[in-house]
Amino acid sequence: MTAERELRQLVARAGQVLAALGLVDYLGHASARVPGTDRVVVKPKHSPTVRSTAGLGPERMIIVDLDGRLLEGGPGGTDRPPAEVFIHTEIYRARPDVGCVVHTHQRSATLAGVLGLPIEPVLHVPATFLDRTPPTWPNPVLVDTPELGRALAGALGGERFCHLQGHGIVSVGEGVREATVGAAMLEQLAEAALTAASTGTRPRVISPHEIATLRGQVAGVEGRWAYFCQLAGIEEAA
Repeated sequence: MTAERELRQLVARAGQVLAALGLVDYLGHASARVPGTDRVVVKPKHSPTVRSTAGLGPERMIIVDLDGRLLEGGPGGTDRPPAEVFIHTEIYRARPDVGCVVHTHQRSATLAGVLGLPIEPVLHVPATFLDRTPPTWPNPVLVDTPELGRALAGALGGERFCHLQGHGIVSVGEGVREATVGAAMLEQLAEAALTAASTGTRPRVISPHEIATLRGQVAGVEGRWAYFCQLAGIEEAA
């Protein structure tokens, strides 16, 4: 299987996983950079034939360049890039280390961002994905221009997550599995933050030393990816 074909499958599966976890509906998208190129695999724009990510297979993924221009538009060439394709392209342009970008409107993390509530490492497995509160880009507008994409990429900086305040989040990673599972781990920590805030109790934050130990103890991302694929009804996790 070629790298691009494998990435089409992985990006489609990421969408199916995110839908199964309730992190996206008909909005939200994942993408992946084809290694060594300026080609990006991404979910197409929502349309009468492109609805929930749960129903989109690899053949429906499209290819854009780093300027957001459509290179391949899916079956019949009719699908178009998402309006916020510049979330993806400008992060890739700014972050050579990033191989996947996930954008969602997941409820708890988005609400925490609206409230300015810190999302902290308080749960042992999610803490291995997030060791400090994500930065916030205080802008709810659609990221539908390169300039807005660059501003978001600047707010993200070298971090793994960023709030689009009043809009959603981005999760990035070296690969599709890391960024997708990361979005799920962020949501678990956001749920914990909201629950703790509702009790008025300050949670115990796991220390950097403990996180370093945990990273050597807990299983890698592959097991969680396979589990989430199973939840999504995917028989074989790529």
